[in-house]
Order: sequence, then structure tokens, then C-alpha cells
Amino acid sequence: MRSTALKIIGGSLLTLALVWALVLGWWQSNDYEPSKLDLGLYLVALPLALVGGYLLLRGFIDHLKSPATPVPPQAPSLRDDDPLALAAAKSEAAERSFAIGVIDGFVVTSVGASVDELLTAVEEGKRPEPSSRLTDESGFPVFLAEVPDLDADAMRELAQLEKFSSHESIMRSFALLERLLETVSERLPDILERAGDTMALRAVWIVPAAWKNKDLQVMKAWLQAGLSSLPEKLRPEISMVPVTGELEALRVLDDINLRINRDPSSQELTLLLGAVSDVDEQGVAQRAGNNRLFTSEHQQRQIPGEGGFAMLLASKALIDRLQLSDCVLISRVSMGARDRPVDSGGRVSGKLINQLTTGLLDVTGVEHSTIKTAVLDTDHRANNLTEALEGLGSGFEHLDPIKDCPAIGASVGDLSPIGGLVALTCAKAKVLATESPVLCISNQHHLGRAVILALPIPIEADINTGSI
Repeated sequence: MRSTALKIIGGSLLTLALVWALVLGWWQSNDYEPSKLDLGLYLVALPLALVGGYLLLRGFIDHLKSPATPVPPQAPSLRDDDPLALAAAKSEAAERSFAIGVIDGFVVTSVGASVDELLTAVEEGKRPEPSSRLTDESGFPVFLAEVPDLDADAMRELAQLEKFSSHESIMRSFALLERLLETVSERLPDILERAGDTMALRAVWIVPAAWKNKDLQVMKAWLQAGLSSLPEKLRPEISMVPVTGELEALRVLDDINLRINRDPSSQELTLLLGAVSDVDEQGVAQRAGNNRLFTSEHQQRQIPGEGGFAMLLASKALIDRLQLSDCVLISRVSMGARDRPVDSGGRVSGKLINQLTTGLLDVTGVEHSTIKTAVLDTDHRANNLTEALEGLGSGFEHLDPIKDCPAIGASVGDLSPIGGLVALTCAKAKVLATESPVLCISNQHHLGRAVILALPIPIEADINTGSI
């Protein structure tokens, strides 16, 4: 500290000497007689301004270099004589460790109609290809991740969907959901037969926020008809939830987790599903207008995609009662938002993802070394992939970035807002394949970040329902 002070004093004296020499020399060469105001301005104020400006600039640079100190959240003040406040705090702490069972998961994407096909495509490095029907402003084919042989025209022939026939993206989304419902309908009868009359079936349909101005009742009726093969008393209660991004979609899953685990006697089976399509002319034009469309000149932008997912969710107690196999548990969603996008310039930091991952592992008690895979929803963009890998931190050095960290979006394009849930469906399959916990990281959104843990269901019979 003493040496720093000496440097500042020495630099100030040197600046004063240089300014005086230059000013006095200038006055002498011009035979100028300075006034008292000139003496004060040029021989006193000017050197002080230069030294002060230097000190301010140096202080600002040191502030930028210093790491930001996270401010720990203040714990709520609890009075010892307030049993309700203490009970609420204990309940909140317990809820952080809630987990929900995934009985089965299904996907349909541009690279296949199953999770295995999707993971194989990612492993083989399959990428979206140029479109044969759409071009960009320069006349070059647009790269799209579209599902082949998708019959959207068949949806237009349905009288109940006639009012949506002019919306290509909605028609293709319905066609995607129809494929999913065919697979789900094959799986449900076995589960319902085991459950008997005690089970309550609920369907939660995640839709893009742009649909909230549409006739959602007509859409619900279509989904109800798609599940008409079920016994009438088991027809599901359907709710539609418009969302604007991955975090909102994952929050829907988190709400289901909370609702089921808050009721220890819950016999609810929840079908969570969603589909999105953004490969029509209007969607491509909108991306181009917002500078978000991948082109040969701008390869760090997004590739439009389409796809859908469906998951059957239930409490661990219900899974145990029905004696279902090949199920996994998923934790609460740990989520947050960046202060700026990763492509806004500067060094790419994975600090937020690291904080979310560390907090989640602390709550669940899972060791880093037991995790063999991290499934990402990110795509081909280098900054997003770098952020995710850096966010894993030193605790995951045993993971191979290519083999053990599949990036789903690189093969299926942008599936916002359901990309994180598609990746989570793949994480469920990875748990069964590796018989170990799997991290699912969502960072395809420009700001939203989320981390979820998928785990094998413990064999021990005395594990508490609703906790890991």
C-alpha cells in the first residue's frame, strides 16, 4: 500500500512538472504575460484535473476487475413465540427437496419419433439441413429442423379446427400432438388397469404465449377427443398454460411437483405435454426481422425447429403402489436469469449455471462424481455451449464434453418454449441407461437458465415419499 501511495505522489509531481514546463514554454515563446486567472487555471487547476481524472479512471477499472460479491438473501426474521412462522419455514425447507416420478416420456422431433432416435442423432452429429421450400432475403435456402412427412393438411380437414386452418404453425403443432397422443394412448391403458378406479387423470398442455388470444376451448375439445379411447370416468381434466419461454414452461412442471407432493394421499397421474412449430414462412420472416435467424453470414443465430414432448408424472408412492418399472425421479427446478445475453460481448461466464447446479446438489445431497451425464437443451451456438460447460465447473471434470454432454438443440433446432422439457425427457432415458443421476441444463433462452436433476428411484422401501 505504501508503494502504491509513492507511485501516485510521484506520478502527480511528474504531471505537475510536465504541465508547468509546457505552459511556461508556450507563454515564453509567444511573449505572453499571464494574468492571475491564467496562473490559477493552467498551473493549478489543469494539473489537478489531469491527476484527478487519472485516479477516477483507475478506480473505475479496478472496480470492473474486482469480482462481484453475491449478496446472500436475508433470512426471514422468525420469532421464537411464533409457531406458525416456524412451521412455514420448515415446510418451505422440506419442499425444496420434493421430487416427482416420471413414468414415461415421449418426443417427436425432426430427427425421429422417439427419445432413442433423438439421442442417437445427437451422438452422430446430425444437424438441420437447408429447406427445399423457404429462402432468406438473399435467396439462399433457410436451415430448418422440420419433422418429415408431417400431415398438417389432415388437421385442416377437421371441422373443429377450421378456424385455425390459416395458421400453418398451429396446424403443424396439432399434427405433432396427434403423433404424441398415439404413443401415449398405447401406454396409458396398462397404467390405468393397474390403478383401478382410484386414480385421477389430469392433462396439462403447455402452449406458446401467442395462442392465448385463440379459442382455447376448441383446442381443449380437440385434445379431449384425442384421448377418447380412455374410459369415460378417466377422461382427464385438461388445462392449457400459455408460456413465453423455457423458464415459464419448467415452472409449470415445478408447480405439478409441488401440488402432488403437498398431498401425501395423491392418486393423481398427470400428462404434461406440448408441441411447437416455427418452420413456416411467417415464423422465418419474424426471426429474420428480429435478427435471430441463422444464415451463412450470421451462424451464431438460431435455427427454427419443430417438435413435441409428453411426460406421464406421478408421486413416488403411486409408482410404488402400481409396481411400475423404468421410472425415474426429477427434482425441483433450480432457475434464474442472466443480467445480459451471452452473445452481448465480453467473456462468456457460466457463473449462474454453476450457482444453480451447486445449490441443487446441496439440497439433494447428490455428489458430483455420481453424475455421469449432463443433457443440454442448447444448440450449435458456441457461446451457449461454452457457458454450459463452464457452469458445470471443476466438480465435473470427469465428464467428456462431447460424449457425456449431449446438446439436444444442435440436432433439433430451437424448440422454445419447450426445449428444456424435451431435454428433460431425454435425461430420463439417460438415467435408465447409466443407472446414475443425470443433470439437465436449460440455457438456450437468451436470459433464462434452469437446472434439474433426474435420479434413479431408490430401491429402499423406507425412502420418504416426496423427498430424494
